[in-house]
Amino acid sequence: MIRSKGLSLLVALALSFTIVPSALHADEVNRERKIALLFDTGGPGDGSYNDAARKALAIAKKKYGLFDPNVRELVTDGTVGDRIYRLRLMARSGYFMMIAIGPANAEAVRRVSQEYPDLEFAIINDGTVSGLNVFSHVFDDKQSAYIAGFSAALASRSKRVLFVATDTPEMNRLGPYFEAGVRSAEKRAIKGASEGQYQVGITSDPSGYKALMDQGADVLYSTWNLDSAVLNDVIKRNRERNRVSQIKIIGNVPDQYYLNLAIAKPHLLLSIERNITKAMDMTIRTAVLGEYLLDSIDAKNSIFGKRHTFYNQGLTIKYHNSAARSYRAAIDREIARLKSEKAKF
Repeated sequence: MIRSKGLSLLVALALSFTIVPSALHADEVNRERKIALLFDTGGPGDGSYNDAARKALAIAKKKYGLFDPNVRELVTDGTVGDRIYRLRLMARSGYFMMIAIGPANAEAVRRVSQEYPDLEFAIINDGTVSGLNVFSHVFDDKQSAYIAGFSAALASRSKRVLFVATDTPEMNRLGPYFEAGVRSAEKRAIKGASEGQYQVGITSDPSGYKALMDQGADVLYSTWNLDSAVLNDVIKRNRERNRVSQIKIIGNVPDQYYLNLAIAKPHLLLSIERNITKAMDMTIRTAVLGEYLLDSIDAKNSIFGKRHTFYNQGLTIKYHNSAARSYRAAIDREIARLKSEKAKF
């Protein structure tokens, strides 16, 4: 996002480029610029985005030689009013960059960024706030669903795979991409497979995914992040199954805190990881070095920032066992194919 007094919105919409970061020199870092991090609901200790953001901020502080109290962390009581109050307080106290985590902070960022157009704001894991002074970090969940479907098909012995969404809108939005990934694996990566051979279950209903697991689904991709119910149901069924028919989970990190629990590890195939460290570094660099990125996430609604994908290492894959690692070459080839064909999701 490049922002200046004379840059019109029309010009901003027409541009899409990155100023290539130069080598970091200590004397170039503006350590007087104050930075505040506003946590999402729950604050530190959630095992999810807040902890990932806090860790990423600590890495950035060390990298750029930043110090307290010029870098502050803020926990809210969860209400919109308190979120707005804390961002305003930071703005009035001379903070230059306010970083918020998650969609629950979107309304506060929207309001306060309009009140302080000369200050910078960033929001990680949300792409709904417009404004030339708002840097949005969006992780491409459609790409995630596609690669999850591709990976699930590679790993399935029963030729039955499952996508468990958090709710019906998410199911309708991401389900087709999950199935497209399965069909691509049938076509390109599974020897002897024919298109349509694999059964694909897509649901957001707890009774629905339980029934599909009982019917033989042995790999599932879950975006369910409300609690550990899906993991618990998989563990229960795996205790009743033999070693060959174990159900394996593909999930998202840091979205699903329970994937980091020791009890989850034997049941994981792979996890799709959002690179919060990269998003935080990009944001801090913007503040202390003035190296801006202008990328249109939603030109129609004037939303700018960075869309993190497998193509730019904003999304990465962690393989949790040797079986999962055996699929790595095929998955890498599929990502390279999509990138070369400039596939858009």
